[in-house]
Amino acid sequence: MKRSWGVPHPSQALFLWLMAARVCCAGSEFTAPGDPNRSWNVSATTVAAYDDNFNGSTSDRQSSVRSTSDVRFRASVTHERLFVGGQYDYGISYPEDVKLGGYNQTHNLNISANYAVSPRLTMGFSEVFINALEPELIQGPANAPNTIVHSGTYVYDAMSGNLNYVLTPRWSLSVNGGWDIINYEDHAAAHQNDHEDYSATLSALYVLDPRTTVGVNYQYSQSLYTHPGPNNGLNGYSNTGYLSVVRRFNPRLSLSVNGGYTVRDSEDGTESTGPSAYASLVYNYGPADTISLTVAESLSQASFGVTGQFSAQQNTTAALQVNHRLTARLRAVADATYTYSTFTQPLFGVLTVKPNDQAITFHVGLNYTFNQWLSAVMDYTYFDLTSSEPFLIAPYTRNLVSCGITLTY
Repeated sequence: MKRSWGVPHPSQALFLWLMAARVCCAGSEFTAPGDPNRSWNVSATTVAAYDDNFNGSTSDRQSSVRSTSDVRFRASVTHERLFVGGQYDYGISYPEDVKLGGYNQTHNLNISANYAVSPRLTMGFSEVFINALEPELIQGPANAPNTIVHSGTYVYDAMSGNLNYVLTPRWSLSVNGGWDIINYEDHAAAHQNDHEDYSATLSALYVLDPRTTVGVNYQYSQSLYTHPGPNNGLNGYSNTGYLSVVRRFNPRLSLSVNGGYTVRDSEDGTESTGPSAYASLVYNYGPADTISLTVAESLSQASFGVTGQFSAQQNTTAALQVNHRLTARLRAVADATYTYSTFTQPLFGVLTVKPNDQAITFHVGLNYTFNQWLSAVMDYTYFDLTSSEPFLIAPYTRNLVSCGITLTY
């Protein structure tokens, strides 16, 4: 049975959002979309897409044209020392199966809030919720983007909170806590992959100069699986110590670097160790043009797919994103992500096979704005998963081409 929140059609969802926004903004006048003081907007997109691998499989590939509709609502509220912002994205696509029909629904929710308790003390909260079918990129250890296993519809929910306290003009302390959960709808995928993670991070930051901040950090994380396997081998906890540097070279170029080491202990008595690193370089080369490069190395629990025989894996990730304004009306975005994962800790301790997989995701999109209400979108997405042991991790490729129209209010 598919999860459903009772939204029968995007047009009805758009109507509900507009009515909710009218109630929430009672006493306020509706403003034009281009108004810079506007605190909310709604957009609806209708897309026709060709998908050459609906079910993400090596064999028995299904390909056809798929119709997708999407409704997105953004809003932000500022009240004295409180700021709250959020975005909800609902999508529906048809058909789910070329032969059987049906439809898929996706729900994406992002919420963040910040509150200044005093000039020295601030607190924040954020949540990311995804309910979808297609492969997605989520933030893993050390902020590395990892690809969710393609095993049907899943739910990913991540929450985090933080406290920041300024001790002196140069010294500050921060505490961050996080929780996330992954649940699959398919019974076999759920049995192997359903789990939740907890983490706590302590940081001491020092401002060397107006452009440079360094920090000493410690993170504790724990993973708990619904079905942890023999001797609870999938359950484990990690300790990571790392140094961090944030450097703003000029108004256009900035760099963030973390580097340290992770020790992961499994409840079956085994231990894995590995470097933990994260680097992000962002360059603003125009008023609305940016390019960013992210490279990460992390040790985490294994994302099994169909293996179920390893408790840890080492991930190396590189991600590049470019946003460019071609003309006053035409914008382009391109992003590519490469992830190399090696399964490092066999559950039974005697396996000689240590598989690795490689995932490549590439996306390019164009957006042409006719006016403040109407725009056209075109996108191409490519995904490729390969494995050194295809009998353990099923490889597949997928191409998705789409074009559509977006209405914004």
